[in-house]
Amino acid sequence: MTVNPAAQHFAQKLAIIVLAAFAVRIGIRLVLGTQAYWTDGYGHYASLAQSLCAGHGYAFPGQGATAFRVPLYPMFIALTSCGQGSPWPLIVAQALASSLTCLLAGLIARRMAGGAAGLVAAAIYALWPYAAWHDVALQESGLHAFLAALATWLLIRLRDSGGVRLAVICGAALGLLLLTRSTMLPFALVALMIVAVPVRRTARLVPTIIAAAAMIAVLSPWLAWQKQLTGAYGLGTEGSAALYAGNHPLTFSAYPERSIDESRANIFAALTPAEQAELALQGEAARDRWLRDKAIAAIAADPIAFVSSALRKLWAAFGAMPTPRHGVIGDLGYAVGWTPFALAALAGMWLRRRLWRDDLMLHAHLLTFCATTALFWAQTSHRSYLDPYLAVFAACALMAIAPQSLCKWLSR
Repeated sequence: MTVNPAAQHFAQKLAIIVLAAFAVRIGIRLVLGTQAYWTDGYGHYASLAQSLCAGHGYAFPGQGATAFRVPLYPMFIALTSCGQGSPWPLIVAQALASSLTCLLAGLIARRMAGGAAGLVAAAIYALWPYAAWHDVALQESGLHAFLAALATWLLIRLRDSGGVRLAVICGAALGLLLLTRSTMLPFALVALMIVAVPVRRTARLVPTIIAAAAMIAVLSPWLAWQKQLTGAYGLGTEGSAALYAGNHPLTFSAYPERSIDESRANIFAALTPAEQAELALQGEAARDRWLRDKAIAAIAADPIAFVSSALRKLWAAFGAMPTPRHGVIGDLGYAVGWTPFALAALAGMWLRRRLWRDDLMLHAHLLTFCATTALFWAQTSHRSYLDPYLAVFAACALMAIAPQSLCKWLSR
């Protein structure tokens, strides 16, 4: 078997970047410490994990079984740290996932624009401060970014080459992605359509059907769980609460300067006594329907306000300041890093505008995220799973202006 020297050198350099990414993430957490790890992040995930470890099932403390949120990240915490044990096994696992996201960004960029672009894309994500810090925090964003990048890489390969085994693995990855964050459903559906419908490529109808079946198979235990609890199949019951909170007169009462959770607290505190009593008497499924119907009615009653709100939410996700804010130093540091990063990514998209068919899977991520953000809401952490693809486009732009000597060295 002949070894391609260029491929071998690319793999070696990419491995160094991945190891550096892992070291940076662990180093940042060592500097920050872990004293308040379980309280500074999204503690409800740890509570669900602790309930699982204690044998109380998938439930919040003192409550019955719930289908509120898809379960993979709480299960991930339970497997690594048993809810609220030492956080270091969880931190190491998340640092590894984030480092593998660098690898996947490199592989995607290499497939699109060559080995030099692949190494630069991986390096950008490895050194991007927000990812290095946030991917090891108590939040599902790091695991989400890894599974999204893995599914994207597999989908691109499935679109290009087909294959039954690859289709099964791809569908399983999509299922795990949806069990981490249910808002990825639009992307999963659009991505499968991209694989199935030929755009200057061979149609992959059979692999698409196999991938969809594998995805449903992975989702089926959760779908059955929700059906048992609520009487309806679904990917969690939090969607209606998010839709209600994202389309309410008080949506921007704290958000985006502060967390959307503060706006949600204001929104639900503003319910009339009659509404609170009505919700208190209903089960989880009935509350879900009540919130969904109220949100849809609010959108239909004032579509102009909905459009204006959607634009504000998109700016909160993509703007120069983080959402929520992190103080003057944190905000300034984020702006200094994010602004050139985003501009370089936009430049890369423009340079590759005639290759949009090749880049369709990445554009699908951007478009479906914008659609869900406009409908619901998003903070910077929710957008962060797009950063590997923005790094890919930024790498394409940088390679277009880099000295030929550097490009040749990276490609060796």
